[in-house]
Amino acid sequence: MPKEVKIRVPSPDEVVEKAVPAEFRNHMLNAYRELLLAFKSLLDEHVRKVEEMQKAGGEKKEIKKIEIE
Repeated sequence: MPKEVKIRVPSPDEVVEKAVPAEFRNHMLNAYRELLLAFKSLLDEHVRKVEEMQKAGGEKKEIKKIEIE
């Protein structure tokens, strides 16, 4: 069963506004971008699966019982 994980990611504005070294800020912005891209790829895959289900008419696959002797 999937577990729920909550992560608070600072927005780019929060990272830029804080008094942090430029190198740290650049790494944080790059990491934030990569995190967003990771979630985007996950969402894209779920959207693709839903679209496939819609094209199939939302019908469930028929399960056939096969006798094995």
